[in-house]
Order: sequence, then C-alpha cells, then structure tokens
Amino acid sequence: MLGGQGLNLYHMIEGSRKGFDLSVFCRATCPGVSTHVVPDSQASKLIGGVPFVRRLRDWQTYFSDRHFDGHVAERLTGADVFQGTTGQCAKSLRAARAQGCRTFLDVVTTHIEDFSRQQERECLKFQVRPSIHPLQRQRILQEYESADVIRVMSELARETFVERGFAAERVRVVPPPIDFDEFKEARFLEPKFRVSFVGLLEPWKGFHYLIEAFNALNVPDSELVLWGGPGTRSISRYLQREIARNPAIVVKPVEIRRYGYQEVYGKSSVLVHPSLADGFGYVVAEAMASGIPAIVTHRTGASDLIVDGHNGYIVPPGDHDAIRDRLFHLAHRPGLLREMGRAARETARSMTFEKFRQRYVSCLEALAA
Repeated sequence: MLGGQGLNLYHMIEGSRKGFDLSVFCRATCPGVSTHVVPDSQASKLIGGVPFVRRLRDWQTYFSDRHFDGHVAERLTGADVFQGTTGQCAKSLRAARAQGCRTFLDVVTTHIEDFSRQQERECLKFQVRPSIHPLQRQRILQEYESADVIRVMSELARETFVERGFAAERVRVVPPPIDFDEFKEARFLEPKFRVSFVGLLEPWKGFHYLIEAFNALNVPDSELVLWGGPGTRSISRYLQREIARNPAIVVKPVEIRRYGYQEVYGKSSVLVHPSLADGFGYVVAEAMASGIPAIVTHRTGASDLIVDGHNGYIVPPGDHDAIRDRLFHLAHRPGLLREMGRAARETARSMTFEKFRQRYVSCLEALAA
C-alpha cells in the first residue's frame, strides 16, 4: 500500500508497478492502479476559506494531514508492506503494524527537529507563522518510531537522522530520478545575465539572502527572477520594497511545468537555491538537466549533485556575500558558465529512472521478504 503526494508519489507508483500489487491512497485517481481517493478535510477547507483565519496555515496543514491519516487507517486491508509520507501516517502506520505489515516511511525533508528549527528561525525574521504546528511535529516524531525503514532523498537528510541516534541501516538514501528528455539544453543566448530562483517564496528557502546578494552584485544587464509566489502578506510587502529599490528584481508567480522549462531554465544563466533546510530540491536537478550551473547551500540535499567549481558551487547557508562572489565570478566568465553548464547536464543525465527504481524496489523487497 502506498500513500503520498505529487511528483514523488508518481515516482513511487511507477517504480513499484512491476512486481507489486499496489493499492494507493491519495487525493485524486491514479491511472492504472487501485486508488482510494481521500476527501478533503472540512476543517482545513474552512481555515483556507476565511481570509483572517487563512494565516493559520500550520493548523490548516495539521487538520488536513490528520484527516488523511485517519481516513487511511480506517480502511487498511491486509498487505505485506505499508508505505506512508511524513505527516500523513502516524495513525495508519500503527494500524498497519497491528495487521502485521512491515512499514516504510517516505521523508521528503530533513529530520523534523532540524527542519523546524531552521524554519522557525527564518520565519521569525518576517514575523510569519511556520508551516509546521507543534502537534504536527509530534505526529511526525511518532511516525519515525513506527517505521521499520525510513527513506530520505539525500545524504544531508540521512545525517540529520543518524546524528539523532537512528541506526544507519534503518535510514536509506534513495534520490529521485529526473526525466532528462524533458529538458532542452540552455544556449546562453539571452542578452542579460539572468539569475533564477525557483520555488516557494518562504523564509526557510533563503530567497532573501539571494536578494541581498543580487543587490550587492553590481553587474550591468543583470536580472534576478524569482519564479514563485509569496505565501504571506509580510513577504509580499518585503518583495514590493525590494522591487521598488531594484527594478532588476522580477517576481513571476507561475507554475513552471506549465509555463515551460525552456522559458524558465533555458533563458537563465544560473540557478541559485539558497535553502536553509531542504531534503533534496528538485529544481536543482531540473536546472542542471537544462545545462545551467547551480549555486546551492550545504543545507540543500541536492548538494549531493554538486562538485564545487565543476558543475556549480556550494556555499554556507545564509551567506549572501558568498552567493554574490560566485555570481560575480560567473557573470564575468561566460566561457566558464557554459563549461559548468555542460558538466551540470552530464551530472543530471545519470539520474535515471532505472537507477531510482532499483534502489527503491530493493528497499521494498527487503521489507517484504
């Protein structure tokens, strides 16, 4: 049995479709597999539908995930392996174990204590609520204890578990794949040195450190494009101030897969992913597959992909000076920019679905044996 969300769930379904009899719980029907559609939480919808209450996003997530979990737990039937996603399976993991299932927990962030600490510190700077409620954090800690195997996406994420006493063999690193053929190679034909950030404009993503770096860059014909939308009024006001101060900063709140990878990565010079806590970071792999280098922090799981100075750069988290220096270096060396872009694309080429499938299925088979 599988539970999950988005692109990650799709990878799990496709990876286990052959050799396993699947039953999937999710918010919408999954073609080709037995699917149990879980209805929305009414409490979560109520919070999201009232303007003043909408800012209680941590409560909204908590009620939504708790509802999903309860719905699944009440409908579990016999299986060899039960897989859940963090935050959504505290109760259903216990129910699965009571039925004799081996349990597999999919964790897309770093350890929740690590992630929450980074999130809370950065959210305080903007006076916004973190997205993880303390009650949700407790549920996630319970999930960790109930899982026979914990899957993470990167060595960074694994380290945050091992340093908290988890047995190394219990925490498995299975990086996600990338559909390489979806991404055309960037040609670096744009007249501007375009720096792109792709993702949530949330404090823990570190976009504000990139803005500080760009404001200090002082490179003619340069542009910073933030591909994402602000989640709170506080961040919206911050962005308005920064754009008024520097018109070379542009915010484009679009869904990049619909907008087109070529329009986003193909017209960028470099991607900067300055996250303070990220279990992986799909956008880094997408940018590299498009043939542009990436600047990431060592607090980003996708730093596993970066060979510093070869296909990108790794900088300390929160260090806007380090980001500025790397951007300045690349802006004045177009030949190096292209060379690093080619190396980045070759790195992404190795992130095949078959490699992912083998690592993922080996975890499931070991549990089911």
